[in-house]
Amino acid sequence: MALINKSGNVAKDAQDAPKIEFPCANYLIKVVALDSDHGHTEIFECVRLHAPEFDESSVRKNVSSKGRFVSYSLRIEAQSEAHLADLHKGLMAVEVVKMVM
Repeated sequence: MALINKSGNVAKDAQDAPKIEFPCANYLIKVVALDSDHGHTEIFECVRLHAPEFDESSVRKNVSSKGRFVSYSLRIEAQSEAHLADLHKGLMAVEVVKMVM
């Protein structure tokens, strides 16, 4: 997937990628996980640990066509790149989580 920079051109590498200004309200995170009865609880607890302002009622849930996977789209206030890295690491440690974007 190509990244588009602010001038509308394709970014050649990560240095040309759009920069995020922190803090960043409404930062979108997508989590793909195996669908399980309690997986969402562990995911939301992890997000809340890293982003206490997280509003669970704003989460959008999508179930795969065969029902094996589920994706969650959620929004947080990202504080820094380190904050996002810590959240990513925490979410990837949840057993049912397969991918975080």
